[in-house]
Amino acid sequence: MSNDIWTQLKDAGLVEGEPPAVSNVATPWYVGTMLGVAGWIGAMFLLGFVATGFAWVVESAVAALFIGGLLCVLAAFIFWRASGGSFADQFAFAVSLAGQALIVVGLSTGLPKQIETVALLLAIVELILFVPIAHFSHRVWTATCGLNAVCIALHGWGLAAYLPALSAALTVAIWSNEFSYPQSGTSLRPFGYGAVLVTIFLMFTSGSHSLPGLMGLMHPAVALSDEWLSVWIGAVLVGLVLIGLVMQLLKQEKLVVTAMPGNGVLSGALLVTLISLGAQGIGLATIILLVGFAQGNRVLAGLGIFSLLIYLAYYYYSLQLTLLEKSVWLICGGGLLLVVRFGLRYMTGDEGRQHA
Repeated sequence: MSNDIWTQLKDAGLVEGEPPAVSNVATPWYVGTMLGVAGWIGAMFLLGFVATGFAWVVESAVAALFIGGLLCVLAAFIFWRASGGSFADQFAFAVSLAGQALIVVGLSTGLPKQIETVALLLAIVELILFVPIAHFSHRVWTATCGLNAVCIALHGWGLAAYLPALSAALTVAIWSNEFSYPQSGTSLRPFGYGAVLVTIFLMFTSGSHSLPGLMGLMHPAVALSDEWLSVWIGAVLVGLVLIGLVMQLLKQEKLVVTAMPGNGVLSGALLVTLISLGAQGIGLATIILLVGFAQGNRVLAGLGIFSLLIYLAYYYYSLQLTLLEKSVWLICGGGLLLVVRFGLRYMTGDEGRQHA
């Protein structure tokens, strides 16, 4: 409420005292998400207009980089002047996305067949955009794109099998220190969401949905190859990240690992780790779910549950096995988890039920 209105009300005898402090209500995350999606649609139309009306911009690497950089600077200026206006934020988001797309076109045109170099340069560009523009959705976008670009570069260097474990470890490291650096929360949280989205993306693109153990039994020559050895190592690393997270949470809850219920919880984590050796997505989704539960973050917990359900469906239909064999694997895995769960409740009593 402005001071003029408050003065008029005070003169009329309707209010007393000093005017109330102005409070800035933050935009809910789901509203920001919808505005982000609208921004992406707007960016596609803006980019299509530039590509159709100014074809020379897309065909020239220098022109694409220049116009793209100019659009990103313009977006940063609009964000700075918008002061939280929804329409201005949405338009600035669209301008920024169009600028980033032109930068990608310029880098790809100027450096053909150098995917790793283009990816690293794009990661630097996203970092430059991440720091000065404090808009939450924009920071989540730039963090996701930057981390994906790093993954593309590492994939080109032959480290694809280790990407899920690296992304999961980064997710745990960021969200475990969410409250350790309160002054950096506005930048740490969107970067953490970017790491989570990249982790979910890697569930379906890194080849981690395969069954190295089962395929090794069926094809021993394949199991001994360097590619499958890397897959095994990557799967073990994902399991180690999960076990390390569980031990960290047990320490926070002051539960001794060698006694109940800590012993039972760690046993359950080891079982999930063994299952994730053949399906890394289960371990990755469990990590996201545990981090969200530990931090009291419903968005993270929801992403963990949603990604787990989607991954199980994807995993089921991607296996080169018969329906009967798939059903046997699912029944065995689910049955073991249920046995462990009820075993924990029985052995630990009331205290274990609180941590089950």
